[in-house]
Amino acid sequence: MTTYKELFGKYVQNYSSDPTSTDAEGQIWYNSTSGTFKTALGLYGAWSAGGNLNTGRIRLGSAGTQTAGLGFGGDSPPATGLTATEKYNGTSWTSVNSMNQQRGNMYSGGTQTAAFGAGGYRQPGSTFGGTENYDGTSWTVSGNLGTARYSGAGAGTQTAGLAFGGTSSNLTEEYNGSSWTAGGNMGTARYRLAGFGLQTAAIAAGGGTPSVTAVTESYNGTSWTTVNSLNTARRSLAGAGIQTAGLAFGGEAPPSLLTESWNGTSWSNASNLTVAKSNFAGAGTQPAALAFGGGGNETSTEEWNLGTVVVPVAGSWSSGGNMNTARYGLAGAGTQTAALGFGGYTPNFSSASESYNGSSWTATPSLNTARNQIAGCGTQTAALAFGGYTPTIVGSTEKYNGTSWTSNPTGLNTARRALAGAGTQTAALAFAGVTPPYSSVTESFNGSSWTSVNSMNTARQSLAGFGIQTAAIGAGGYNPSFSAVVESWNGTSWTTVNSLNTARYGAGAGGTQTLGLIFGGGITGPTGRSAATELWNGTSWTTNPNSLATGRQELAGTGTQTSALAFGGYLSTSIASAATEEWTGPSTTLNYKTLTTS
Repeated sequence: MTTYKELFGKYVQNYSSDPTSTDAEGQIWYNSTSGTFKTALGLYGAWSAGGNLNTGRIRLGSAGTQTAGLGFGGDSPPATGLTATEKYNGTSWTSVNSMNQQRGNMYSGGTQTAAFGAGGYRQPGSTFGGTENYDGTSWTVSGNLGTARYSGAGAGTQTAGLAFGGTSSNLTEEYNGSSWTAGGNMGTARYRLAGFGLQTAAIAAGGGTPSVTAVTESYNGTSWTTVNSLNTARRSLAGAGIQTAGLAFGGEAPPSLLTESWNGTSWSNASNLTVAKSNFAGAGTQPAALAFGGGGNETSTEEWNLGTVVVPVAGSWSSGGNMNTARYGLAGAGTQTAALGFGGYTPNFSSASESYNGSSWTATPSLNTARNQIAGCGTQTAALAFGGYTPTIVGSTEKYNGTSWTSNPTGLNTARRALAGAGTQTAALAFAGVTPPYSSVTESFNGSSWTSVNSMNTARQSLAGFGIQTAAIGAGGYNPSFSAVVESWNGTSWTTVNSLNTARYGAGAGGTQTLGLIFGGGITGPTGRSAATELWNGTSWTTNPNSLATGRQELAGTGTQTSALAFGGYLSTSIASAATEEWTGPSTTLNYKTLTTS
């Protein structure tokens, strides 16, 4: 019998822990700690969050790729037909010119600059056969389907398109860019199926007959042939890819996370979607696909990437040492392993100051002025505290040198509470808050005095801030309702950028202008307090799968996108939190598998 050494030129290695080098791909080793043989697999796919659609919807049409996608039409639940069109650049969606006719459940295909949408269902209740072509700028009416229908699948390009299946239908029609002609009928009539590929080389998978089916068929430009079925029968799923390398994902019933990969012969199970979806859209290829809209979350987008042995690991929170004084409306400074928390409400105005060493908090000399809804910035040994509520709104500024707090001779020019801050003790930024009314005022600190600079575009209170004096972010807040507005500061002026996915106020935050995060905060809904975490890449926000263990508002935050700290906060009426949580940012790891016998 051939040995492992004869095949690979070396013996199976013995390790106490799994190797981390990508050289481990395809190798086998013995983990002496777990007592198992293991390997690291290559070509591993995974879904991650992308930028949200501007218009949430279900049953929409799609075209293009992961970095140049197009979404159009659809329905706004429960029954409002849409014409809205959006294009995707791999990060965020932008609204462009709308379709001429509202419809959902259409046949679609093509690219971001040359797409088609045909047939569909028009609210409040009519089957439609019209076709429209998109040229990258606007939609133009084209030839009708031979048979008006909806809830089928589309494939191909704008000048060589395909429409197949639909409600009680096995029909196939081929498109030349202006008119439709009959193609070969499918073997199994079905609706809400997935389709992908070209006019002469397409795949149809799953659907309803009306019971859910796993049947897969392959089209050669003339006729359909039944091939190996999906592993899991479902309808209202989406697909992406070509006839020999595709994906089928999501579906119902009920809404599904499942993803399957097609190699031209058979289906294999792959990594799940992060959000269960049905009646949504898919686009792209097997190595890089896109899933967007649909039931489960009508605005969400997910990106599929087929990687190598390295796989992504989502950021996560873990418990840290509790503060000595539970409070909310406090401020923070420093890093995850060298932090400072000061001020707040206990439910009395607090002057307490504490330092964190990465595991526990120690009381330090107090602020000179007890206050809550205070702002702060800097480091554990060189911090700055400014503004707040005593219960009089104040502009008082204090400096911390690692030993004691000293009142600065001058305070903010505009006294306010519930403001945000960024920067260092000698180069700080204070922005927004409430005086009252809601404020947009921005001030810059040079280590001794504050100077008024250009105001924010949106006045608000209780927003989150992070960054430095010349490159900061202000996110969320309240005025006079929960806000998702985000603005970026370049040292001179504020620019409104992509909004948060979840409107909130009184959230914690950390990071830089191009790599930040926001967590917790007050939100609408029955709980009133969020545990959600969102990550900022300098362009858009993505919701992290893992949230804070304790949802809370008016908490403090500090640190970076890779290593942050959340502490204190408001839990419910008159109940303050002492909880501390430590954030470990997104990372990658090898795709380890344990080998077994059967």
